[in-house]
Amino acid sequence: MAAFAKKAVYGMMRLGGMYQYARYAHRNQAVILTYHGVLQNGSDSYVNRNCVNADTFEQQMRWLKRHYRVLPLSRLVHGLQGKEPLPKYAAAVTFDDGFRNNYSIAFPILVRLDLPATIFITTDYIGTKDGQLWTEKVDALIHSATIRRLQIQMNGSFMEFEVANPKAKEIASDRIRAFLKKLNPAERSRHIDSLERQVDHRVPFIEEMDERYAFLDWDEIRTMADYGVEIGSHTQSHAIVSTLSSDELERELRHSKAKIEAELQRPCTLFSYPNGSEKDFTRRDQDMLAALGYSAACSQLDGFNAAGENPFALKRTNIVRWQNFSFFQAKV
Repeated sequence: MAAFAKKAVYGMMRLGGMYQYARYAHRNQAVILTYHGVLQNGSDSYVNRNCVNADTFEQQMRWLKRHYRVLPLSRLVHGLQGKEPLPKYAAAVTFDDGFRNNYSIAFPILVRLDLPATIFITTDYIGTKDGQLWTEKVDALIHSATIRRLQIQMNGSFMEFEVANPKAKEIASDRIRAFLKKLNPAERSRHIDSLERQVDHRVPFIEEMDERYAFLDWDEIRTMADYGVEIGSHTQSHAIVSTLSSDELERELRHSKAKIEAELQRPCTLFSYPNGSEKDFTRRDQDMLAALGYSAACSQLDGFNAAGENPFALKRTNIVRWQNFSFFQAKV
């Protein structure tokens, strides 16, 4: 559906009272929102699809505060488990990855509105100067490429992708990342190295600025934690946990938790699965989290959370970069 048609449909749904009815229908369930980056401005290119701008984020947070009881994620989990009352219209705000813009742009808005939040950090990247998540690296490589085509070996045969225009680059990036998500870290790194060798001449682009890609440092994280922002683990290296051996999985979960606890001098009990689709975590992974002392884990499965929900497969709603406010209301 074209963007203008979607905008019209969502607007009519809002004017017709459908969102108000839907909120009432789900009043006894909890909604958890996922954000990644909040930029002061930033373009609408596909590399920013998970980054909302600051004005949009503040508008969304003000609306959320008016219509929901926004709780720290740990308290929301306790409510789902029956350890404390779960208020009607319960909601939580979470961030994945650990980008510095969570501190420099989102955090002041949350403080101004007195809203709690949880940030899941990828500990190997915290405090690094040039670190980049592999998913972001693939996006940036393809987006900045000046060549017309690139190749990647998929399932035993070479696939060629057109990358001569923005739409082709978006399609190529989506397909290549989807393939790479199925691989173990070593295989994935070999493929990314091959892409990097092909894309050896790149044009700079504004999304590579510090605001978009820089990671938090521990002082910034401590400042937020002292204010009350909950800090959870998003693994050490942004590994998709279902692709790991048991030894690799334990290392990612144990070491990231230990690092957070050592730096902040407080327990780390919350976790978020990188990518977080149904194929990205298993019962083995949930059992390992419980054994290591985590109390809950967020997926990226869409939906609401009801009392008695499996605390290691919590559902979340991913908030993407589209400034139509009726679309945000529809998502929530």
